[in-house]
Amino acid sequence: MTDAIDILRHQRTRGPLPASLDHLSSWIARQTPAVSVEVVLSAISPLRAVGIVVEEKDGKALAHLPADGDALDRIYALLKLPPIEGGGAALLLAALERGADAAEDPPPLSLPLRVQPSKASSLGWSADLFSLTVLISNVALRREDGALLHKGCPVVAVCAEYDRPLESLDPPSLHQRKEGIPMLRLPSDGFFRKALRLEPTTRGSRAPRGRPAALARAGKFLDELDDAWQRRIGSVLQIAWPVYRPLHTGPLLDAVVGRPLPEMALR
Repeated sequence: MTDAIDILRHQRTRGPLPASLDHLSSWIARQTPAVSVEVVLSAISPLRAVGIVVEEKDGKALAHLPADGDALDRIYALLKLPPIEGGGAALLLAALERGADAAEDPPPLSLPLRVQPSKASSLGWSADLFSLTVLISNVALRREDGALLHKGCPVVAVCAEYDRPLESLDPPSLHQRKEGIPMLRLPSDGFFRKALRLEPTTRGSRAPRGRPAALARAGKFLDELDDAWQRRIGSVLQIAWPVYRPLHTGPLLDAVVGRPLPEMALR
């Protein structure tokens, strides 16, 4: 009964399903947080035409679709796209389950770990290493040396767990919630600066338990920013930010430069 009530309350808030293409884009904008699913390439243009964000990467298309199977089936029908095999609910559920499994582990690449566990212990922090998640827009990875390079503008980074943009990646620093969103200038190879290079995430580093929800919030923020900036955010890369938790209570320790960060419960 509880599940049925939850569904009915969601449908009441959502409003009736669209019956035609008229005002479909404004209806989509009011829906539940999006789920990223792979769609056929022929669906890219129709979906974008009604306001759905679709990313193209490595020959694949990822669409950020409303987390509502019935609504997704109706959208496909209105756009005259081939029906989804097994239905929209099955597609979204499979995507959510895959996302939940993947979210248990930190990203495979990390900002450089410079403060080792023994040093963290000597400074008064626990040696337990955690990896926060930073989402970075419009960057490319140079595979041969892990260098992070500009791919386009603007470059914006968001720490998912802190739910805040970053003012810098080198060294990493959180935005203090002033007006505007800080755009990053990545260091590059040259006479005076070296490109920021990522490294494999330290084995045994743990992701915070709330990572899936944090990723969903950060993804929604970047989607809204992408829409406000008229589709200028582009592809997003996830990287780990190594930190140490306090022995009891207090701030985290940034494992990149060794300075305290705002308090956060990690487990």
